[in-house]
Amino acid sequence: MATAAHHPPRRKQRAITIRSDHALKRLELLARDGRSQVEIIEEALDRMPLPKEKDRDAFLAEIRAIQARVPKRTYPTMAEIDAELWDEDGLPR
Repeated sequence: MATAAHHPPRRKQRAITIRSDHALKRLELLARDGRSQVEIIEEALDRMPLPKEKDRDAFLAEIRAIQARVPKRTYPTMAEIDAELWDEDGLPR
């Protein structure tokens, strides 16, 4: 059982909002044995595996594979756009 030394004072703890009625009822049932809701939640979170960290090189390889499937397009430069919109005297075409 956790002692007060393991938890910060209540005024420094951030509140957790439980939006699910099902989860709230389940938490109330689990707390009947005398454990606090905090202990129950912490125990459940400790049992969950952490997500695997992504390897940067593998992530970039995935992105490059997606980019390779996208057709390459060329876009006009600002000079080409200006030449199309304006004549040599600076007047609109």
